[in-house]
Amino acid sequence: MKVIRNLAAVVCMMVICLITVHTASAEEPAPANPDHTEKWETAPTTIMKTQSLLKTASSEPIIADISYYQKDVDWAQASKVLDLVIIRTQYGSTFEDPMHKTYEAGAKKYEVPFGVYAYSLAESSSDAKTEANNFYNRASKGTKFYVLDVEENTSKSGESMRTIINSYVKQLRTKTNKKIGLYVAHHLYTSLNLDTSKFDFVWIPRYNNSTAAPAYPYDLWQYTDQGRVAGISTYVDLNRLNSKVSLSYLTGTSSVTPASKPRYYTANPGTVATKVQVNQYSSTSFTSATKGKAIAKNTLVKVAGIVKTSAGTPRLKLTNGTYMTANLDYVVKVTSKIDQYYTKKPSKVLVKSGLYAYNNADLDSRVTGVKKNTVLSIKDLAYSSGGTPRLKLSNGYYITASKDFVRAVTSSIANYIYVNPGKVQLKRSVYQYSSPNMSSATRKSALSKGKTYTVKSISFSSGGTPRLKLSNGNYITANKNYVVAK
Repeated sequence: MKVIRNLAAVVCMMVICLITVHTASAEEPAPANPDHTEKWETAPTTIMKTQSLLKTASSEPIIADISYYQKDVDWAQASKVLDLVIIRTQYGSTFEDPMHKTYEAGAKKYEVPFGVYAYSLAESSSDAKTEANNFYNRASKGTKFYVLDVEENTSKSGESMRTIINSYVKQLRTKTNKKIGLYVAHHLYTSLNLDTSKFDFVWIPRYNNSTAAPAYPYDLWQYTDQGRVAGISTYVDLNRLNSKVSLSYLTGTSSVTPASKPRYYTANPGTVATKVQVNQYSSTSFTSATKGKAIAKNTLVKVAGIVKTSAGTPRLKLTNGTYMTANLDYVVKVTSKIDQYYTKKPSKVLVKSGLYAYNNADLDSRVTGVKKNTVLSIKDLAYSSGGTPRLKLSNGYYITASKDFVRAVTSSIANYIYVNPGKVQLKRSVYQYSSPNMSSATRKSALSKGKTYTVKSISFSSGGTPRLKLSNGNYITANKNYVVAK
């Protein structure tokens, strides 16, 4: 928690207005969101009792949602307060929020977890698919989740809003495995009749003087549009989690999904990679009696189909006849081009072609360039939200795991020449081989100590050990104990 927990500190915080709710002032801040024409039942809460404010400030995460109405945000200040921010990407398909990219960059720079939302104006199922595609393409891939904002009946096709929004979320699911939430107007919750089961969480606005929570099942409650946050000059919407939902469920900092909101594959993903170590079972009933051999993290597993438990929970039926979790927090459907990537963590890689390092596995937040022939130490292997392998470096950044850009090399690479020196002199007598995989079967004649040879290129054994390919087409060791660059 970034909020201060002891009473004295909270009082100080209130005085300097890190977080407060509007009281009488000489200058009225701009509204949080002028697009909202409905005040969600009653006049917004403008004054909160000190006792309630202290309780909120000392025990809850601070979650704000913003759009371009919030103007310039001082992220150096706001980051000291916010635990999570939700940024608007678009208003329908035709209006892209002009500040969302700036906000996303600020949140990334100051390490504020963020989600994104799109106000839906879809008039039909077809229109909803277009909005979904635009939403995904415009929003930063560094987002923790996506939200559909439904505040009015926009249907002009004769279809129900339930059908239109189902089309929207279905299309968005084809783009991402990240959580998708629904923001639905409280006063329209019943009449819109949206299928909340299609979403991973529900976010409902309700501003009222009684401070009553939404009357419908919710995970996130937008309780005021007159909040104040340091670094934001306008009013801002503030939100409160349901007591049964943890912040980590939204931010993804926890590897375990709360039991109230698990997400599963419901159609055969074909091949999945395990994101953590998981167990396989002889039955869809996961008990100690049916537990079998564990499957290590980052293992590729072939899936034969989906089988549901008697309670309706999906399981992955593997090609070996056993069963495994279908929970998206534990397994990820891999790209169809998986063979072009490393799926086992190498200790070191050699950069074959210049590339960039990024802040996250979706490779959407570029950090720095990496030159050809750089050797990098690998800490872990991870997957993007779309199931593409990435390599996590020892410094915490991510790079591609594509074999076109990196080559796995021996951990003792520093003992070898791995950049073509043009010529080498033999420090000892060595054998030459017809293959970079040196063996007795490929051994040819020996070369004498002290001789100098022209190197045509650098090759690698199947284990990632450098070899020197000579002008005669044969290979010799690149070990610095045997050769020296001339």
